[in-house]
Amino acid sequence: MTLPRLLIHSGAISNSAAIGRILAEGWRQAYSGFMPKDELGPRVDPDHRAREVGTWLSSDFNTDTELLLVADQAGEVIGFLAACLGDRNDVGAAGQVTLLYVSPERQGQGIGRQLLLEAVEWFKLRAPGPISIGAFEQNPFRSFYDAIGGVPAKTVRSRVDAFEWPVVVYLWPSPEALGEGIAARGA
Repeated sequence: MTLPRLLIHSGAISNSAAIGRILAEGWRQAYSGFMPKDELGPRVDPDHRAREVGTWLSSDFNTDTELLLVADQAGEVIGFLAACLGDRNDVGAAGQVTLLYVSPERQGQGIGRQLLLEAVEWFKLRAPGPISIGAFEQNPFRSFYDAIGGVPAKTVRSRVDAFEWPVVVYLWPSPEALGEGIAARGA
């Protein structure tokens, strides 16, 4: 059976519910092994996340400096990526991927890599320098960034409500290097 073609395109406020669902599922899957249930709280509630995404896209999202991509297959959003220009973690980055999530049932099919490849093209035009991606140190999926050539540049602390968690910031010297790392892994 052939799967319908995967389309990567700009996300919109109309995608808020799907993005919220994927984000909530992603937090439950990746972080419930080390974050207390109370800490996860509304972060694993799809409706809460959809409202957060809707607010972000309707009031805070800046198309000049931010990117939102969705992976769509047969009209269903199955993954998303958010990126922005700048260096939030003081590692010399020109841009950073801030969110990358794929529906748990669709992981391992290259969807995250395809989203990243589209982001690489955006970065090439807007942020030709180093690119960073941060991941909680205890995130069981963090090895993906090692596999695509990310070099741990720094560990920072990130506050989530009452707790602080270590975040490993990965760095690639350029968008092209990120793209080459993805290609080496096989898109």
